[in-house]
Amino acid sequence: MREDGTIIKYTSSSALGKPMQDYLDSIVLEEKDELTGKLTLRAIFPRHVIDHTMTCLRDKNWDVLFEQLISTETREYYLKQEDGRAEFETFFTKNRRELARTLQRIRKGRDFGDVQMYVSGNVTTHTLSPRVARDYKFTTVSFIREEQFLKLHSIQ
Repeated sequence: MREDGTIIKYTSSSALGKPMQDYLDSIVLEEKDELTGKLTLRAIFPRHVIDHTMTCLRDKNWDVLFEQLISTETREYYLKQEDGRAEFETFFTKNRRELARTLQRIRKGRDFGDVQMYVSGNVTTHTLSPRVARDYKFTTVSFIREEQFLKLHSIQ
């Protein structure tokens, strides 16, 4: 209890209500077709997008990143450019290590107050705190909800 009489109750962040847990259990986040070998990735939370993106960075799987993980708006932006797809791949290839560092820090830093989160409509933005950001080339990752799934909107 605080001096002003405020009662503080702590709960585990992993404690989800039964309906939410049932919903999450029904979603297959990663699925590989046995016949074609096609990989399908889905994300409900930012950590799912981050994990999938980090796997694509590690494996240099630009097709899956482009076709499944980035938002429709971002994909359309690249498709409208003359060499948009090549520009996309060049950006992720050239910045692969720095992008992975930022995503890793955002993924791990939330528990330590190193990440600030903002929500505006269907866009959620995670930004490294100023104390941490000075050591990173990229400091902000935004996610956008498209129907029931979350997509990577931008990395800045």
